[in-house]
Amino acid sequence: MKSPFSLSIVISILLHAVLFVALVWSVDFERVKLTPTPSAPIINATAVDINQVSQQVERIKQQQKDKADQEKQRIERVEKEAEQARKKRLAEEKRIKQLELEKRQKEDAKRKADEQARRAQEKQKLEQQKAAKAEAERKKKEEQRKVAEAAAVAAEAERVRKLEEQRKAEEAAKKAEEAARKAEETRKRKEEEARIAKEKAAKAEAERKRQAEVARQEAEFERLMQAEMAAEASSRRQRQVLGEVDKYKAMILSTIQRNLLTDPSMQGRTCRIEVNMAPGGFVISTNVLENDEAVCASAKRAILKAGTLPVSKDPEVFAEMKTLTLVITL
Repeated sequence: MKSPFSLSIVISILLHAVLFVALVWSVDFERVKLTPTPSAPIINATAVDINQVSQQVERIKQQQKDKADQEKQRIERVEKEAEQARKKRLAEEKRIKQLELEKRQKEDAKRKADEQARRAQEKQKLEQQKAAKAEAERKKKEEQRKVAEAAAVAAEAERVRKLEEQRKAEEAAKKAEEAARKAEETRKRKEEEARIAKEKAAKAEAERKRQAEVARQEAEFERLMQAEMAAEASSRRQRQVLGEVDKYKAMILSTIQRNLLTDPSMQGRTCRIEVNMAPGGFVISTNVLENDEAVCASAKRAILKAGTLPVSKDPEVFAEMKTLTLVITL
């Protein structure tokens, strides 16, 4: 790189040299007549050598060139040292960033380990609380069992006492009962007959209830079968309707794709748009849901250009597709 100061000096010297040579050549030595004056001393003039002037100019130019080359080498050396310093600085910055990354990684690992330890402590504490609660529940149930056993023992003692009292009363009344044995037998026979009659009536009632339950279950089974058949028919119809909706949706997308005006910059982009239609397929309105500006603008123009989109004449199918959400991807 040449120094602007050195170049200015070279140009200045060259201009002065050219001016000097022009002045020398402009002198007409033949026209100059020297009239000798007797009283004046004779002056010996020396002629200017053009070659010497040129050589002097060339030396000056060579000196300026040498200075410029030295300055260029100095600048290149400084730039090389600056580049080495820059590389060294970048290497040091990279090393510092690596150290900071390792430090953050260690801090993250420690934070994760601390979090895991805290969760383990919380889990252990929760398990201890559950164990304590279970132990308290077990003690409570054990206490209730002991109370129940004590109550059962007391009830059994009371029952034995009453049986003993009853046995004594029966022994005391045995003689009186012997006299009334025939009357008691008659009474028992009648009670047995009444019991048998009651059992028969109960069995008849049970059979009636069983038959009624069987009839109810059969009716319920029939109702469930009818409901299941109706649901299956409805499901088949729903699947048929949705299949028709998908078919017309594909036809609508195909119609829009035919009218789309695209360019390579739109490739891979998507527009999600809602279309409201009247019976017959006339487009009432469009509503952009997820907007890629270029794709959505092209899609709306394509829909307006189509004017009328293909729709089903089946009222159920049209009810499902009168408002469609379309995803247009280029």
